[in-house]
Amino acid sequence: MSDAGIVVVLDGPAQVGRTTTLRGLQAAWPRVRPGPLLEVGLDAAVASFGPTAGRWAELVLPQLADEVDDDGAVRRRARLGPLGRELVPAMHRAAAAWAVGGFDVALDHALLDRAIAADLESALAGLLVFHVHLTCDPDVLEDRERDAGVTPPGTAVAQLEAMRDLPQRDIELDTSETSTEELVEVVLAEVARRLRR
Repeated sequence: MSDAGIVVVLDGPAQVGRTTTLRGLQAAWPRVRPGPLLEVGLDAAVASFGPTAGRWAELVLPQLADEVDDDGAVRRRARLGPLGRELVPAMHRAAAAWAVGGFDVALDHALLDRAIAADLESALAGLLVFHVHLTCDPDVLEDRERDAGVTPPGTAVAQLEAMRDLPQRDIELDTSETSTEELVEVVLAEVARRLRR
């Protein structure tokens, strides 16, 4: 592969449907591009720790904490663990390296603050990036979170709130009632449109 690949940034809070949408995109990707759509993401990075992943997860994955805003209000915030703050910039550069090597990459991400968003933009500079933000009704997120039982209650909504003020993405899709197939079709159509430019 000689030409640089595309990077599809798929960001959104926990339980929004990133992983399901990513799997759908990977299956349908040959309709718009030859070759695979490789996954890079924090969950995949933690899984790469192998049998010791559980020991490291709390130091990597987003955790909830109460923080006081400038106006004195206390709000629940989702923040990466200390190892996560180091791992995420490296993850951005891994995605960029794969794309420079000619591979299309899907970056499964929860952009929790402006510093992470700025680092992502810097790492992917010069590459063709298509940024998809998945969002969802907070009540639906809470129901999904409760049913999944994977993250502490309130994590998904705290992440959703953290993402509200981040820079504009290419497209925003609401997963509250939209099927995975519909989401995938919209993303593929937008990717195909951008490739024709």
